[in-house]
Amino acid sequence: MWIWVTAAVLLVFGVFGTAGTSAAEPVAPSKHTDDDRLNVVFILSDDERADGTAVMKNVQTLLADHGVTFTDAHVTTSMCGPSRASILTGQYSHHTGVTDNFGPHSYPAFYASEESNDLGVWMHNAGYETALVGKYVNSYTDGFVHHAIPPGWDDWQAMDSIPMEAYYNYTINDNGRLGHYGNKPKDYSTTVLTHKAVQFIQGARHPFFLYFAPVAPHLPATPANQDHGKLANSAPLHDPAFNQRDISKEPWRFWHHNLLSQGAQNYINHVRIRQEETLLSLDRGVRSVVQELRARHELNRTVIIYTSDNGFLWGEHRLGGKVWPFQESTHVPLIVRTPWTTTPERNNQPVLNIDLAPTISELAGVTPGLPEDGRSFVPFLHGERASWRHSWLEEYLSKDLLRHGGPPPYVAVQNRRNLWVEYKNGWRELYNLKKDPWELNNLAADPRTAALQANLSEMLHRLYDAPPAPVPGSHK
Repeated sequence: MWIWVTAAVLLVFGVFGTAGTSAAEPVAPSKHTDDDRLNVVFILSDDERADGTAVMKNVQTLLADHGVTFTDAHVTTSMCGPSRASILTGQYSHHTGVTDNFGPHSYPAFYASEESNDLGVWMHNAGYETALVGKYVNSYTDGFVHHAIPPGWDDWQAMDSIPMEAYYNYTINDNGRLGHYGNKPKDYSTTVLTHKAVQFIQGARHPFFLYFAPVAPHLPATPANQDHGKLANSAPLHDPAFNQRDISKEPWRFWHHNLLSQGAQNYINHVRIRQEETLLSLDRGVRSVVQELRARHELNRTVIIYTSDNGFLWGEHRLGGKVWPFQESTHVPLIVRTPWTTTPERNNQPVLNIDLAPTISELAGVTPGLPEDGRSFVPFLHGERASWRHSWLEEYLSKDLLRHGGPPPYVAVQNRRNLWVEYKNGWRELYNLKKDPWELNNLAADPRTAALQANLSEMLHRLYDAPPAPVPGSHK
C-alpha cells in the first residue's frame, strides 16, 4: 500500500517558506584587508533533488553561469541530520555517530563527538568571521542543550523551534536571544533568513564564512504568498521509474505492492509543485546574497557553493520521501561559483557531501581538525585533473522504517556502473547503472551476477571498515 504522509516520511519532511526582498539598506564601504584569503558562502537547501535547480533562474545565471556544475553529486546518507553532520565534518555517518534525525543518535551524538571540532570551529580558529543562518543539525531544538550556541560561530541565527523546518510560526536563536516569528508575509522564514544572511555580509570583516541553510523545499513546503500557483501548470512526472510497473524483483515489493492510484499520483504532483514553488523564494535569496557581495566589492573574492542535504522521491519506484538508496534520493545539485570561472563549466566526477568540509577548508587555507573520509575537489574548480574515487558508500544505519513506507537499515556501494545494496535484514539489490539508469531491474537474484556481487560486497566492506584518512597537521 502506498503511504506518503507516514512517520518515515515525517522524518524526512518539514516546513517551508519563500524569500522576498528586504528593504534597501545603506551600503558600507568594503572592509578589504591585506588578507587575500577567499570568503566562502555555503548555501544548503533542504530535501532538494538534483533537478530542483531547474526552476531557479538566479542559481543558473548568477552561480552556474560563473562556475562549475557537478553533474554526479551525491549524499552518503539521504537524511537531513546525518547528512548535515557529514557536511560539517567530512566523515561518513558511521564515523560521526549521527545516524538519525531524532533521539540519541541525532544532535546529541554530534554534540558529544564532533561539534567542538567541526568546520565552523576550523574556520573560526583560522581567523574567519563565521555565521550560521538557518537550520542546524536535526534535534538541536529538542532541549538537549537548551538553545546553546555551538563553538566556532561568531553569528548564530539558527532555527530553534519544533519543527525546525517551519515557514511560519517559528523561533530563531539570534545569538542567544530567542525571537518568535508569526504568520505575516514578512515572517516567511526564507525571507527572514535571507535578510539575516545579507546583514552578516554587510557587517562581516574579510575573510568570512557564511553557512546559509533555509528550510526550502522541505515539507510541508509552504510557498511564499507571491509564489503560490506559479508552477501549477508544470507537467506531471512521466519518467520510466515513476509508479514503476513491475517491482516483482524488489525485496520490498510486499510493502508497496499496489500501483499508485490516480489520487496518489495527483497528491505527489501537488507535493512536487509546492516544493518547487518554495525554491523560488530561495532563488531570490541567492540573488540577494550575490547582490550584497557585489555591493561590498567582495564578489571577486568569494566562492559560493550551492547544494542540498539529500534528494527526494516523487513516486519513483512507487516510493516517496528520502532515505532509500535510489538515485532520486541520493543525487543532489552541486554548483560552485568561483572568482576565476568566467564561463559555465561541468564536471562529471562523483562528488559527495563528505567532500564539502575538506574542499571549503582548502579554499580557505585551513587544516581540518578531523581525519577525513572525503576529499577536496578544489582541483576540479580550476579545471584540473586529479586522481579520484571510483566507488563510495551510501548508508542508512537507523531504525527499520518498513511499516512507515521507508527502508530497513542498509549499507550500499555505488560506482559508475553498479549500485549494490545490503540491507540489515538480508535483502539484496543490484542495479547495472549503465544499462539500467532508472534502476528498474534488480539483478541480485540472477546467478550470473554472483561473482560481481561478491566483488561489490568485498568492496563495500573494505570501504566501510576503512578509517578516515589522517590530515597532516590536524588536531586529532
